[in-house]
Amino acid sequence: MGRGFAASENRALLRTDRQTQDMSSPLPDGAARRALLLGVFGFVVLGMTDGALGVVWPDLRDEFDRSDGSFGQVFVCLAGGYMLASFASGHLSDRYGVTAVVRGGSTLAALALAVIATGASWPVTLAGFLLLGLGNGLLDATVNAWVAIKQTQRAMGLLHGFYGIGAVAGPLVATAFVANDDRWQVPFWIFATLQIAVLVALPQARAGFDDAPVTADVEAAQEHVASGSARLLPMVLAWFFLYVGAEVAIGQWSFTLLTEQRDVADQTAGILVATYWGGLTAGRFLLAAVGDRMTPELMMSRASALAVAGATVFAIDPGGFGAAGLPVLGFAFSVMFPAVVNRTPVYLGAARAARVVGYQFAASSAGAIVIPSLIGILIDRSSAEALATVSLAVVIAMTAMWAVVRAGAPKPTTTPAS
Repeated sequence: MGRGFAASENRALLRTDRQTQDMSSPLPDGAARRALLLGVFGFVVLGMTDGALGVVWPDLRDEFDRSDGSFGQVFVCLAGGYMLASFASGHLSDRYGVTAVVRGGSTLAALALAVIATGASWPVTLAGFLLLGLGNGLLDATVNAWVAIKQTQRAMGLLHGFYGIGAVAGPLVATAFVANDDRWQVPFWIFATLQIAVLVALPQARAGFDDAPVTADVEAAQEHVASGSARLLPMVLAWFFLYVGAEVAIGQWSFTLLTEQRDVADQTAGILVATYWGGLTAGRFLLAAVGDRMTPELMMSRASALAVAGATVFAIDPGGFGAAGLPVLGFAFSVMFPAVVNRTPVYLGAARAARVVGYQFAASSAGAIVIPSLIGILIDRSSAEALATVSLAVVIAMTAMWAVVRAGAPKPTTTPAS
């Protein structure tokens, strides 16, 4: 009976979602499609930039005679700029429009990449990374908010899936230039050119990004929802802090755990870590293909249970096969971020969604700094098994926190099936 009720609720909520999208998306399909395609292309560029940095770093480090510890300065500049920009993105898009903010983000990113590519000096390079964090933060948060408000769950999966494609392509592009010729600047010039391409194509997407506002009736209803659920915002932000912290920490430290603590060969460990990212990317493309067949609530319930199972296997390492939890964790994580961002307009109000998504991305950036750093300290003081223990604790906390959010969230109005 419980399973039948859940299926019935899932169908009812899906009908409500589609009705809401019909009321709040008066655009012709062509305009919305052009904007979405440009957003997807922009996310490929974001992924390429993020993925290439680790490959370029050794040459960049040697260029300025720095130590590996100097990478912390780069990360602080990137993350600091990203956090500031994502926090402000919603306020800026509310005032100036999505197109203007996307233009500003792409302009900053293109300028930043060019500054880095010049290789003028270490302080100038750090300034370039700060600008890059600002530009990427504006683009990431603004496009995500637009998709959450105006598009479907499938579109959200497509956006994040193509970010994964970019993250895979970026290291390949960078390797082509640093492997033999030590031309580390060339990838940055390539990425700057791609950002300029976003700027050139942006006028074609204006009608899709800056469309008619949400209708007055829908906005009033959503403001009523928001007024009753503002207390959920701290919990939602805490969830983003924990989720992104766990996602980044597992990706960053799992190779160390496998090779230095569990005696896995380097090559095998590299493949196992790749299965984590592979599960993350595959799950997001699956979301893009069939995401409209399941509500975010049901999806989060199943993904959370799967994540707890994967984290448990990874932590207890049964029979030495704990790494089998990595692809499970990646697949479970794949839908979580898109699903929660997608539900922001429903839970916290469409009128404030752009601002709230910006806050979510700022919290995510903080989690990406704090949790991996904390695990690094614990590894130094104990062992690399700290990653598995902390990851399991964080995943359980995320699951409990989402249950509280879901219980306190407004229930969309549903109509009986005809």
